[in-house]
Amino acid sequence: MSLNRTIAIGDIHGCYLALDTILDAISPTMTDTIIILGDFIDKGRQTKEVIDRLISLSTNCKLIHLIGNHEEVLLNTLKDETSLNYWMQCGGVSMINSYRFGGTLSDIPEDHIAFIQSGWEYYESDSHIFAHACPDPDIPIEQNEAYSLRWQLLEGDHVRPHCSGKQVIVGHTEQIDGEVLDYDFIKCIDTACWRYGWLTALEVNTGQLWQAQRFGMLRESGDCPVGPIGYRTTPEQ
Repeated sequence: MSLNRTIAIGDIHGCYLALDTILDAISPTMTDTIIILGDFIDKGRQTKEVIDRLISLSTNCKLIHLIGNHEEVLLNTLKDETSLNYWMQCGGVSMINSYRFGGTLSDIPEDHIAFIQSGWEYYESDSHIFAHACPDPDIPIEQNEAYSLRWQLLEGDHVRPHCSGKQVIVGHTEQIDGEVLDYDFIKCIDTACWRYGWLTALEVNTGQLWQAQRFGMLRESGDCPVGPIGYRTTPEQ
């Protein structure tokens, strides 16, 4: 096993079995940096278990967890419940049910809320930039506003190298075919786990990938992609 690995993990969205399988395959150590790219909550049914696992993981490696747009909506809802209905429609029902079926926001423990609140806006190393969404490629990462960091899709004019020259690793722009979107200078590893795709982890220096589907099956080399409605698709001949 190589030392000092830097591993990014895409949008988990409450898929605990996929996360647990990925982490078992990675076997993180104290020399590893694990970056969770945000949107680790809601949509899937096991947000409680996901956050418990991430809190535990923080004692075994250097853990960086980013705030995604779904964490942003939840945190806004905790400040002002006028956005509650919007968040509930975006996956909040599943998150609350993971704590108590038919529960309310008050069922989310304080330590879990504190963990979400402590998330990073972005993370930057000597060679890479990590963000939830697609940052503006023309300005330094620290000058990006919340919209670019958490909501901007990887499309159109934003598909350009970042002005820093660093490779950018993002989630958020969901790849429903289950495949990493790779432009070399920017890679998107949101591979639609909660939609029967895969949860993707990427070691950014070597390019090693680990993928697991939401029921906990590790993807083997040569597996067919998973279609957007859950049926395996046949590769083009």
